[in-house]
Amino acid sequence: MQNGLTLDDVQKPLTFDSISPKWAERLEQERQPIPLSFKWLRWWLEMISFSKCVVGEAHGFSSSYTPSCHECGRIGSIFAFSFTMHSYPKLQEYKQRFVMHWNEKHRINKIGHDFKKPL
Repeated sequence: MQNGLTLDDVQKPLTFDSISPKWAERLEQERQPIPLSFKWLRWWLEMISFSKCVVGEAHGFSSSYTPSCHECGRIGSIFAFSFTMHSYPKLQEYKQRFVMHWNEKHRINKIGHDFKKPL
């Protein structure tokens, strides 16, 4: 049984879309939710949750990264602060920093997790 990953997939760097697909879709929307709207508040509550934020999604919707990877914790906090302050340019900047960090430190874990997914 194959899961669709090839050797090329294993060798090329992961993108934000493949690391945190739910948040990638949300943050790529042309129109972000209006601050303090129900949708914005729901996203904000998830953004400040260690297991549901951008970084938590990348770690399998887990907060287990908080004691083991200081940089992931720092990036997650900056994502939450930037979202709270409506600083969408800063969110874009930290998406790129997160992708670089992930590919340097955690890429093999994500690929191994993807290989284990059932079809």
